[in-house]
Amino acid sequence: MSTTTSKPALPPVRRVVTGHTTDGKSTVIRDEVQPPQFWSPGSINAIYDIGRTETIPANIDSEITTGEFIDEIATSKGHVGSTGAVFRSFDFAPGAVIPFHRTVSMDFGVIVKGQIVLQLDDDKKVTLNQGDAVVQRGTIHNWRNETDEWTRIFFVVMGAHPININGEELKEEWRKPK
Repeated sequence: MSTTTSKPALPPVRRVVTGHTTDGKSTVIRDEVQPPQFWSPGSINAIYDIGRTETIPANIDSEITTGEFIDEIATSKGHVGSTGAVFRSFDFAPGAVIPFHRTVSMDFGVIVKGQIVLQLDDDKKVTLNQGDAVVQRGTIHNWRNETDEWTRIFFVVMGAHPININGEELKEEWRKPK
């Protein structure tokens, strides 16, 4: 991912993070607009990293103890480790097509604006509309915004064990566009 000077068409994502003061009182420790990252140089498809944990269950005591938030997201570590989880938002421009890929993760997504087509490598296409949810389980897939409107999807991505089919482990994979 890279940064660019392009301005996304959808409003930025605001992140509010809660924690505790040193005397144990609840407090808001971050209330900010997330800066977008972009798929590649010159891209207008935006990614907003909202939160991350390297382990499940999360160790929130070590991250938030004195009103400070150790922001592991700020440097964007990419996808998710096998024991962690990431909360992320994706904005897809009209006509955007993301190449076929597989991640070793369990992804829970909700379409909050627009419409997106999920295409699997068996050529099955499923159109998801605003309010629909998807559970992506390590399959080869791509995303296609076949409309003239922007689409926003929020995902919680959790690390997973690789899928094993007939003794073959299916690893992360990105295919070149055809």
